[in-house]
Amino acid sequence: MPKKSTKYNETLAFDFSDNESEIQPALKEEIQKKPLSVTELNNLIKDLLERGFPYVIVTGEISNSKLHTQSGHLYFTLKDENSQIQCVMWNTRVVYLKFKPENGLKVIIEGRITVYKGRGTYQIDVLKMIPEGKGELQLAFEQLKEKLEKEGLFDESRKKPLPEFPCRVGVITSETGAAIEDFKNVSRKRYPLFTLVLFPALMQGEGSAESVCRAVALANKKKFNIDVIVITRGGGSVEDLWTFNEESVARAVFESKIPVLSAIGHEIDFTICDFTADKRAPTPSAAAEILLPDKSELLESIDNFNYNIKIYIKRRIENLKNELKNFEKNYFFNKPKDILNELKFKLDDFENNLSELIRERMYMLKNQLNTYDKILFNISPDQTLKRGFAYVTKNSGIISRSAELMKDDNVKIKFYDGEKKAVIK
Repeated sequence: MPKKSTKYNETLAFDFSDNESEIQPALKEEIQKKPLSVTELNNLIKDLLERGFPYVIVTGEISNSKLHTQSGHLYFTLKDENSQIQCVMWNTRVVYLKFKPENGLKVIIEGRITVYKGRGTYQIDVLKMIPEGKGELQLAFEQLKEKLEKEGLFDESRKKPLPEFPCRVGVITSETGAAIEDFKNVSRKRYPLFTLVLFPALMQGEGSAESVCRAVALANKKKFNIDVIVITRGGGSVEDLWTFNEESVARAVFESKIPVLSAIGHEIDFTICDFTADKRAPTPSAAAEILLPDKSELLESIDNFNYNIKIYIKRRIENLKNELKNFEKNYFFNKPKDILNELKFKLDDFENNLSELIRERMYMLKNQLNTYDKILFNISPDQTLKRGFAYVTKNSGIISRSAELMKDDNVKIKFYDGEKKAVIK
């Protein structure tokens, strides 16, 4: 077996010089017995390489990177100025990568040499990969930030304004953490006239990203009637805060219909969630200060407004009084008043003339009515009968011609002072 040598430039090498006399005679003896088949030769090579290089650390530049869409396996070439080697990273390890292995990226990989007998090729079975120079998390942060920025998730034009006087505030955080207590303490002092609705979520560790996404979706439900969402937690390491650098959390925050205020970590901590949120606060306490008005400042503003409005009204009334006095003294103001008075006189004259005309017309109409009444009275049936006339009725009908009567007809004769019955002969 080859001996492991010292590492140079993060590449693990092996020294075969001491084993050459042991390996070559064994191969020669095997070959001298009979010719080897291709499979047998590949088996020997596979056994030799895989036992000889059970663990390697290699640095180089990624090229021809391809992530298989169905299997999720990652295939790429690792190269330097003079050479290259094929690499494969199985999907069970790819899922744990925080960054995207892109062409041109320099990385350090850990793995082992394996031989694919079917093609007679060898490759590095990659167990671990980290960026060279930058940390894995820092690179992942920069890659996701660049991706989401290109998609427009950070655009100021797409950010929603925070409510000026929120009534119901949804807070997404750990129910036992210090962040919620800090937020409550500042809120009580500044603006106690709101309702705090806590949506508990995991703030770090396995399953935390999914927990935060569920809390954002829940806070958006209409039944809670939330005005603004605050996502907050205290400080920690990059790993502790990494939940808020996950793409799923960033998109959940961006897609929220309700404005989101992000307050993750301390002032120096920036996460992807901060960029996609509608507003960032450096700390949980600062979130309460940014979101909620100060009651003392509001009371002072009300007092100042009350004082200023009184002064304004008083001055306005004085100015109106002065303007009114000036109008009263002004010739052009008095001229319309004189014209109006003259019109009033004319209106009084017109009213008097109209009343007189109405009285005259009424008197004439009354005389005409009296005349018509006398005429109608004189030609009335009663007055006619009084002058010696009479009229005959048969069956309640007036008889105007003799031809209407027959012998033995019963009739009535109407006189002024009564009527008599008669029989026609």
